[in-house]
Amino acid sequence: MKRTFVLRRKQPPLFHSTPTKMISPKYSLTHYYLGLNTLSMAKRAPHIVNLYLDYTCPFSAKLYLKLFNTVIPYLQKKHPDGFQFVFVNALQPWHPNSILLGEFALAYAKLLRENPRGDEHESFWNFNKVVFENQQQFYDNANIKLNRNEIYEQIYDFVSKKLDLHVNKEKLLSELKIKEGGGEPTNDGNGATADVKYFTRYQRTVGVHVTPTVTIDGIVDSSVSSGSSEDELVQVFESKL
Repeated sequence: MKRTFVLRRKQPPLFHSTPTKMISPKYSLTHYYLGLNTLSMAKRAPHIVNLYLDYTCPFSAKLYLKLFNTVIPYLQKKHPDGFQFVFVNALQPWHPNSILLGEFALAYAKLLRENPRGDEHESFWNFNKVVFENQQQFYDNANIKLNRNEIYEQIYDFVSKKLDLHVNKEKLLSELKIKEGGGEPTNDGNGATADVKYFTRYQRTVGVHVTPTVTIDGIVDSSVSSGSSEDELVQVFESKL
């Protein structure tokens, strides 16, 4: 008996595949909490914790400071290299200063990677700590009289009083400052624009819209909240082991 085979068009999946768990390795020297030397010596792959945070979001600040000051050091001591925390710049455009702080942070991280000293991730995460501890200095009404280029300079002057940035002021500002008009108008952005585009696209791709948002191994975990205590946060992460 002759059989007839009917070719059927493959139907597209009902859901998109799981989003990428980590940002580009390009940012590994700065945005990954565990440095590359640590990862190379690790006996197992760590759980990936993406922190989607905005610099002028009060709830992002509360969560970051709890994690950075207490939770992450505790987990690293009790479960060495068990978690790779990843800082994801989630810039919220309804606060214009968030964009400027994000540009500054990304330009700073870029220069740290271009001139590695071996402590790039520590420098970047300490920068974040200083900004979050003092974010009210950059709220919408705090520097309204300053123009864009002046705010970049304000950020450098303020942070550098509390932290050695290991980056020359003029070199960093040259990455950020927009040149005044003359001739044909341009809309090319600055040295941080490519990175801002990358993180914006990444954030949209994984469907993150609010800050803070935390994913553990690619899945949003709403139990990781700025209102949680340090002990509660530790319990959430340890439950993933």
